[in-house]
Amino acid sequence: MFEECWRLPGSKGLVPDISIAAVYRVEPGSVPGDERLEVKYGRENNPTVLVLERVLNCMEEARHGLAFNTGMSAIATLLHVARSRGARLTLSRLVYGTTYELARRLYSEIPEKLRIAGPPWDELLSLVDRSDMVLVETIGNPTLRVPPIDVLARECSSHDCTLVVDNTFASPAGYRPIPGGASVVVESLTKYIGGHNDLLGGYIGVDNDSLHEELWNWRKMLGTIIQPLEAYLAYRGARTLEQRFNRVSETAARIAETLSGRSDLKVLYPCLPDSPDYENARRLLKGGCGGVLSLDLGSGERAIRFLKSLRVARTAPSLGSVDTLASHPYTSSHRWVPESEKERLGITPGLVRISVGLEDVEVLLKDITGALEKASH
Repeated sequence: MFEECWRLPGSKGLVPDISIAAVYRVEPGSVPGDERLEVKYGRENNPTVLVLERVLNCMEEARHGLAFNTGMSAIATLLHVARSRGARLTLSRLVYGTTYELARRLYSEIPEKLRIAGPPWDELLSLVDRSDMVLVETIGNPTLRVPPIDVLARECSSHDCTLVVDNTFASPAGYRPIPGGASVVVESLTKYIGGHNDLLGGYIGVDNDSLHEELWNWRKMLGTIIQPLEAYLAYRGARTLEQRFNRVSETAARIAETLSGRSDLKVLYPCLPDSPDYENARRLLKGGCGGVLSLDLGSGERAIRFLKSLRVARTAPSLGSVDTLASHPYTSSHRWVPESEKERLGITPGLVRISVGLEDVEVLLKDITGALEKASH
């Protein structure tokens, strides 16, 4: 699907060079061109970073793109732009907790311009006509809800509203928001695109020239450009993204289907027919539903026993790597979320999130079912 994205114009190398220079020579008297493409100072641009951005733009089908040193610095830069414009911002309730906390702090002096809504998705759709920017995630963490992004895109287009899609859980191998009608796509390169737990990075893709220029200027001022080595590692990870994503999607679907017949737990996975967003997932996620599934084991005690009993899967945060990772959202990613809100979102003490890696599916099933049995005693 992405074969055309790997060509390196003007290079004899099959992989990009890693340029570690902080400063680049400028010819005296040269006429300045587009500052966003010039290479003169490492805080502004870097040749390796420009290659990565060109590749990601191709994969996302975006006209412009910027790479950042973390996913959160990408989100932070975007929210700085929204705040500086005085934009009315609406977030899905299932956005990453740090994204919500950052938005809350940025909008602390104008709280009336920040709204949190959906699911239910009708609630979110009802606020589009009173929003300048709407931010959702393709697959929400950790209950894996999938919003009707295509419907949101049409509504936003009708009301001059910028739709931002954090596509981290799907990656461009699973879904591409900009061809689907979104204005902005955000990725954490740390997850599926990097894929090996060895880099931090973020990306914003846009089609709008003025928004791209504003984001570039903010990145320059904040100093949040991705560094050359991480840019190369993200490029290298992107080369195998499609194959890895296909594999983990197949593995996660197999595990979800196998476990869904058990009466001692509840399985959350977008591609299961009993998922509340199954139709959205089937319509949007043509590349697969990803490698993350969640299990509700009924109690916090059983969830902790399960996690302690895993032998192949490792208990750690993050997702999208070659290793299978398991976490307990109630006491980790959502530990600071008010109890009433966790209950509303279905984030119970018994919920466990599993991000499957490239291990053999039979090995993972044996590990998970064995841990479930031990957790029941």
